[in-house]
Amino acid sequence: MFILPFIVVIPIWEIISQLELIAHLPPPSLIFSKFIFLAFEEGVLAQHLIGSVYRLLIGYILAVSFGIFLGTIVGLNKLISDTITPLLSLLISIPTIAWVPVLLITLGLGDETVIAAVFLGGFFAITYSVIHGIRTVNKNLINAGKIVGAGKYKLFESVLLPGSLVSLIPGLRLAIGYSWRALVGAEMLAAMVRWGVGKMIFTSRMSNVIETMFLGLLIIGIAGLLLDRLLLFIENKTVVKWGMVTEG
Repeated sequence: MFILPFIVVIPIWEIISQLELIAHLPPPSLIFSKFIFLAFEEGVLAQHLIGSVYRLLIGYILAVSFGIFLGTIVGLNKLISDTITPLLSLLISIPTIAWVPVLLITLGLGDETVIAAVFLGGFFAITYSVIHGIRTVNKNLINAGKIVGAGKYKLFESVLLPGSLVSLIPGLRLAIGYSWRALVGAEMLAAMVRWGVGKMIFTSRMSNVIETMFLGLLIIGIAGLLLDRLLLFIENKTVVKWGMVTEG
């Protein structure tokens, strides 16, 4: 049951907080009160969420677009693969948050840096999943497509993309999680960003409003879970359409 862990954890959390067994741990009741205040009285919570979702969508769409493009080229061409793969292996080992100071210098303190961090967070997972997916497509299907006269685009659309979905869609799920974490970290450091869940946490830390910090953490966790469930739903629908089997 999806909600069962919350039913168990929240009362225990409330008791621990009320008994002050853990210092500075706000009770769920206080966090919920802060949620009501920020969402309905001040009305700023929606602006924080909209700001984060806006940056996430742009960065993630760019990551998907470029990741599928590069992954397809690398997966199909051995020479390009031998040239690009070592560079990808080098770059993927660098944590996304480590790029943020460089991005702040090169792109500035605003949305561009956050979007670039989101892009980097998801790009490598998508690229590698596409490369793996392309390489596992049955070569007989590719040859059959060429025999019937399928062009490069038609071959990609009708053979390569469907055949690589089992690898691609789990990669998209990983990428959305990486991108979401990169988004929050970059928002904390981008000084010109006014709205965003990461910015809300950073600002509340500066003013020592602990319940807002915890509210931000909960929003990050819940939003990440919902995004993953959404992609899992899309995955299940897609693999059913193409007659493939997968596990969520």
